[in-house]
Amino acid sequence: MTDTPTSTPCPHALGQKFLIGLLTFLNAFVPISTDLYLPALPHMARIFNADADTVNLTLSLFMLVFAFSMLIWGPLSDKYGRKPILFTGFSIYILSSVLCANAPTITWLIIGRCIQALSCGALSSVSMAIVKDTFRGRLMESVLALIQTMTVLSPMFAPMIGAFLLNYLSWRGTFWVLTACGVIALALSLGLRETVGERTQGSPFRSLGRIGFVLKNSGYRWLLLLFSCLIMPFMAFLASSSYIYINFFQRTTQEYSFFFLINAVFSMLGPILYMRVLRNLPRVRFLSVIFTLVFCFGALLFFFGENGPFFFAFLYAPVTFCCACVRPLGTVLMMSQHTSDNGTVASLIVCTALLCGSISMMLSSLNWGTSFIFRLSVITMVIGAFSLATWTFMNHRKVYRMPEH
Repeated sequence: MTDTPTSTPCPHALGQKFLIGLLTFLNAFVPISTDLYLPALPHMARIFNADADTVNLTLSLFMLVFAFSMLIWGPLSDKYGRKPILFTGFSIYILSSVLCANAPTITWLIIGRCIQALSCGALSSVSMAIVKDTFRGRLMESVLALIQTMTVLSPMFAPMIGAFLLNYLSWRGTFWVLTACGVIALALSLGLRETVGERTQGSPFRSLGRIGFVLKNSGYRWLLLLFSCLIMPFMAFLASSSYIYINFFQRTTQEYSFFFLINAVFSMLGPILYMRVLRNLPRVRFLSVIFTLVFCFGALLFFFGENGPFFFAFLYAPVTFCCACVRPLGTVLMMSQHTSDNGTVASLIVCTALLCGSISMMLSSLNWGTSFIFRLSVITMVIGAFSLATWTFMNHRKVYRMPEH
């Protein structure tokens, strides 16, 4: 992380390392907010006398609202600045977490989760925009790898932490923990200085119109589609994992957290190995191999995934590894297609990925008349084949700009 300096002075009073840590924490808010209470889902279904599909709306609708809120917060941060949007997001997050903790019915919990998702859109769009405002070149790639390593690890470790908390707290207690996280992050952000240089002029509606300008870039558009779809197997796994391990394989919540740890290790290894070894490989060939592996392990999961929890865990772990290791490269490729509108560029990256993720979570929750493992394996195979075909087409047509290695 020394070959390319930051293009601007560090915007946090406590220094660059603290800033990177804060941005990592902000990016982890969505996976933590989504996955901390995953082990409690079957219990919540019984408490609220609701079926699994209804309870899963607290996940799928969260992702849907979060995705679309990014399209608002990102352009507005280009116009009004990062700090006002960030502090607005914190205020809404804290209040919505309190609402979730006190929800009397499943309907109120779903409403609270949608408001919480709205606030997470502000936190994520601003944090990613600050990365693009502040860092350049390979330094930005290294910072993104670090941030995304923790972002990927968060949904893996959050269910384990949630399972531990359930030994001492009710499911409502997990939302009080999220409330405390919001308060702590707000306090840590007080030393942040504004990072926006030239702000978008005109009305807020004109700022929102910059979305169309950003999407006119065909290279950005194709890369956005490719890497957004690649998150779908991962999000489908998150939505179905508790039902697979606890209901299908008849494991306890503690055993569920152990199997989640297997995926957490592979998820952590992905960005680490990419930064240390894999990013020196030819990028086109590297991504082609990754997409092929996603398809192949999806096929193995289709045939052997129901043989037992260990079979399932070790067949899905390589999919987790592949999806995690390409995220830093994918983000750098997308960001490199534009030199302006950082908030809009960043918000579209997160928005489209989570929109695809919410679709995959809803697909995995639909009653296909089959097991969750069957649904997950089909989603993984389709996305692997689609990604490989799209990447091959993009390189044949040369529709994007490859940044310098």
